[in-house]
Amino acid sequence: MDIRQCKRCKKLFNYTNNILCPECIRLMDERFKAVRDYIYENPNAQMETVCEETGAEMSDIHRWLREGRLILSSNTAPLLKCKVCGAPIYTGQMCDKCTNDVRSQFQRTADALKPPPEPFPTKREGRMHVEVRKK
Repeated sequence: MDIRQCKRCKKLFNYTNNILCPECIRLMDERFKAVRDYIYENPNAQMETVCEETGAEMSDIHRWLREGRLILSSNTAPLLKCKVCGAPIYTGQMCDKCTNDVRSQFQRTADALKPPPEPFPTKREGRMHVEVRKK
């Protein structure tokens, strides 16, 4: 049993692949839902207004944008930068170009690791043969 300290409230909890305790996770989920609902109702709201109205912190909203849980509208200035090339992005970790580059590199590597197809056997050993007799 692995016991760790919650990064948010500093309580001890049983570690389950998350840096937050179950109570803080529940609170963060509730906060996320409040932010999401507020943005749906007010699509042109500024980030500061969203934080004031929902009680969420800027760092939480930035994390949700990086995780892809929230997406900025295209009529706002992008707040994030691609971690590979530095291009401005609206959500996630990488821009579309870098994502496609990484995806194609993975595909090339996977194709290179595939075993070559087995050639067709050319010998007739172990097979049944039928000889046609002429009358």
